[in-house]
Amino acid sequence: MYRLLEHLRRFSKLSLAVLLLLPLLGISLFAKENHNSVPSVSGQFSPSKHSRGEFEESSKIRIREGTLIVDKGGYFRQDGEGATFVTEDKYEFGALPNLNLERIVRTLKSSDESESIRWSVNGVVTEFNGRNHILISRAVYKSSVPPPIPEQIVN
Repeated sequence: MYRLLEHLRRFSKLSLAVLLLLPLLGISLFAKENHNSVPSVSGQFSPSKHSRGEFEESSKIRIREGTLIVDKGGYFRQDGEGATFVTEDKYEFGALPNLNLERIVRTLKSSDESESIRWSVNGVVTEFNGRNHILISRAVYKSSVPPPIPEQIVN
């Protein structure tokens, strides 16, 4: 009888360990499966369509969450202590706080014309309250746009 109880205790400990580990195994398999299906964007965006099949106006077009942004050109517009990344295609992404954004904001504060500084940005798109945001993984200072030549200004 004692041996039977001892076997049952061992079996229940093993069963409990297996039951606790199964969900963790499922989560890691799910993460690997999703990692391979993350879309990447380097040139053109594929904005989500409006329910009627028409594209929304550019300020309201959203990029799918999880989309990777790779070497996308644009500028940052300072918003209080943060910034908004505006691409050359006029898509806007609220920049999520991290060390990259801290460096960008420091650069913007030291410039008179922050919107004239061009950047190449890599990051991951998120969505919140109907707006796209970006978690910046890399931002490269490209150039500062020079002021226009007086002959180019039309009165």
